Amino acid sequence: MKSAIIEKEFKIPFDELYNAIRANIVLNGFLVLHEIDTQQIVANFDIKIKPLKQILFFHPKYIEKITNQDILAINEIPIKLVITEKENGIVSVSFPNPVLNLSDYNLNKEIALALLKRVTTILEF
Repeated sequence: MKSAIIEKEFKIPFDELYNAIRANIVLNGFLVLHEIDTQQIVANFDIKIKPLKQILFFHPKYIEKITNQDILAINEIPIKLVITEKENGIVSVSFPNPVLNLSDYNLNKEIALALLKRVTTILEF
């Protein structure tokens, strides 16, 4: 697994977990920018995969801080959570580690640490 990706596994039904995560994103002050139902998209091409959805989100406060310090860091934004069903009822939630992904930019490290903490909070059940 790529070292810049953080994964957490749950023994919660896919739809229930997806809805709880989406609600937690909003409750934590983030904006849901886009949702991708990858399973549905590939089904249009007669391809069958297990449930897989992606949620892209961010917070305006961090956009302001990042653009003021290093505009190129916007290439790492928004944050994307990938929620996918695995075997035996296990659901995986993964996301890029902002501390690692933002470390190559001229940003105050506290921004990335705060983002990591807030995203981790979204996944606390």
